[in-house]
Amino acid sequence: IATLRQRMFAVWVIAVLAGLALTYLLAKRILQPVKALDEAAAEIGRRNYGVRVEPKTEDELGRLSETFNSMAESIQTAREDLIRQERMTTISRLSTSIVHDLRNPLAAIYGGSEMLVDSDLPPDQVRRLAQNIYRSSRHVQELLSELSDVTRGRTQSPEPCNLREIVTAASDMLATQARKSGVEIRTEIQADLELPLERSRMERVFENLFNNAIEAMPGGGTIRVSTQSGERDVMIAVEDSGPGIDENIASRLFEPFVTSGKKNGIGLGLALSRKTVVDHGGDMWAEAKKGAGARFVVRLPR
Repeated sequence: IATLRQRMFAVWVIAVLAGLALTYLLAKRILQPVKALDEAAAEIGRRNYGVRVEPKTEDELGRLSETFNSMAESIQTAREDLIRQERMTTISRLSTSIVHDLRNPLAAIYGGSEMLVDSDLPPDQVRRLAQNIYRSSRHVQELLSELSDVTRGRTQSPEPCNLREIVTAASDMLATQARKSGVEIRTEIQADLELPLERSRMERVFENLFNNAIEAMPGGGTIRVSTQSGERDVMIAVEDSGPGIDENIASRLFEPFVTSGKKNGIGLGLALSRKTVVDHGGDMWAEAKKGAGARFVVRLPR
């Protein structure tokens, strides 16, 4: 009897161990594919859309792996299509921005040249038109040179510049447009104020601020430029008497491609202008103004 019991116990132990071994093998067969799917899903979460899972069986887990691979491939394809569309949209917007920047100087060159060809002008006016054509053509050359530098990752070195001369050059570029709109640009900057600046880029900052203000005041108005000097910084305020800043975009004013109420605006001007100021070690922001009008402040280090 004792021997029979021992044999029965031995058989029971063997059966239990066999069951455990079978359970382990079945669990391993199920858990390994599930673990592989979990790791692959984590890689998708890390934006590694090229990850795939190798189906090792032909059962439900194998079909689940194939479904996961199809899903990952669809995500990867959709993402590549989205990137291509965003690149084309960005190229289109940048092209529009370049055309917008070139329009004013080219219009000045065309208009001045037309007057020189078709009119019999006194020497003083001829000289004035020639100077305007020269400034406009130089501006076009600087725009193209800066575009080339940006594409190659190069920047110019700052040099001591007279701030009033830079602001005056920017206003001169838009003098015709301002006169047609009935806008007066008033500059209140001390004559001897010099700062280390990249001249062409900083001229474009003020040109953009003036252009925005002029477009916001088609019925006429005033743009006032003033400065407040400190020991380390200079604050330049550009204020206009227009309708002010749209509340819908006030908090996103310096984000790329944010624009409102402009015929040709694509929302790059203020974003690029602020980047220029930040590259100079300063900053640029908009301030709430009592009553009508907009007020932008440019802070530049001495």
